[in-house]
Amino acid sequence: MQLIPRSHSKALLAIALVCTVTSAIAEETKQGFLSTFESAFSHDPRLKQAFHKHQAEREDANISAANLLPSVQINANYQYENSDNIYTDENSSFYEQSNERSGGELIDKIYRVTIQQPLFNYSAYKGYQRDKAYAASSALRYERSKQELIYKVAEQYLRVLLAAHEVFLNEKKLTALELKQSQADRAQELGVGDQLSVLKVKASKDLARSDLLQAKSQLSDATTLLSNYTGTNVHVPDEWVQNSQDINLELLTGTQEDWLEKVSDNLSIKEARKNILQEELNLSSRKGEHFPTLKLNIGYLDRRSDDEFRVREDMTAAIEFSMPLYSGGRTQANIRKARSRLLASQSQLDYIISEKEQQIKLSYNRLISFKERLEALVETRESSKGYLEAAERQLSLNLGQQISVLDARTQLVDTQIQFAKTLNDYLLSDLILRLESGDLTEQRLHEYDELFSTPSN
Repeated sequence: MQLIPRSHSKALLAIALVCTVTSAIAEETKQGFLSTFESAFSHDPRLKQAFHKHQAEREDANISAANLLPSVQINANYQYENSDNIYTDENSSFYEQSNERSGGELIDKIYRVTIQQPLFNYSAYKGYQRDKAYAASSALRYERSKQELIYKVAEQYLRVLLAAHEVFLNEKKLTALELKQSQADRAQELGVGDQLSVLKVKASKDLARSDLLQAKSQLSDATTLLSNYTGTNVHVPDEWVQNSQDINLELLTGTQEDWLEKVSDNLSIKEARKNILQEELNLSSRKGEHFPTLKLNIGYLDRRSDDEFRVREDMTAAIEFSMPLYSGGRTQANIRKARSRLLASQSQLDYIISEKEQQIKLSYNRLISFKERLEALVETRESSKGYLEAAERQLSLNLGQQISVLDARTQLVDTQIQFAKTLNDYLLSDLILRLESGDLTEQRLHEYDELFSTPSN
């Protein structure tokens, strides 16, 4: 058995560690839609703020519940008294030297326990129901924040993906135009070309270089913005960049009416309806301030004193009835305020429904338009591929020129760039449609991952 020298084993261990770290970094940086959202979900400060705010707001229901539950209070009192009265006056008939009270200095110790249980408090009960509705609204606000983060991450990821597409495709286009310029220069040198063709190709090449620099700048900016959500630099898989402009997709299902029927699932609309319920209960609570309240009070008192006449032990039970008669107009003002808030929340619901329906209609119409453009671009793409294949066959048979192949390749790249841009617009409209119909979840991001991972035909 041959043993590995210790120095070699350390080197192998270091190499293995580097490979492991490198592999881990690659896994972290090459992320899809879903994994990017998962990183943002644990990092995004605004979502964390929404979560902790939700946790705080849900406690309002527990605070209101305390107004309906019994309260127990314990009091202890230590009292020192130094007095001058008829009991301390030696000339008084009440003076007795053997009595502690005649000494003038007394110490009392008092212990008291009181229990109070509301029996009837309509205002407090409606206030508790109101705050439960508020806690439910808070949960909907948090879920809406989560949906909006899904949309923002997916939107920014699409920007990164599109910019990476444009960098990749513009590099191909620039390479083809550089070869084309070489061919034009060679043709001019041989006397079979002209200066106009050379200048035309050079202008196209310079424009392609400008487009490439712009795409690289956009990619850098988009990656930086996406890292604000995730806390890490995210790079899309290389095969997505190389093949996504050739994918075929069928995402749109249902009619516009089908999507409009889903508007009630929009979390903003659900929250607005909860707000109406909350304001209705708040109005009932304010009106309940006119009603009487009934309480059960139970008390225990133990008083110990140097004066035997003060020593006592009491147990009391009482029912307390309270009827408000006049509070300076405060109750009526609160009722008017609550009624106005209720009317405002109803108007807010009408506005949100109208806005979300409009956004669904616009997104659906855009999807139809982008879908038709994608279908046309698919046909153009296939025609361009056929043209390129024919030009390459002619060149291989010495029946064509290299410049024809480069023209065909440039034309195909232009079509692929248009397809990538239109696909990006299509998916953004799909995201908005899903968001405003309340159907945007992590599952949609998983479907996007599968869409871009599917090999092109």
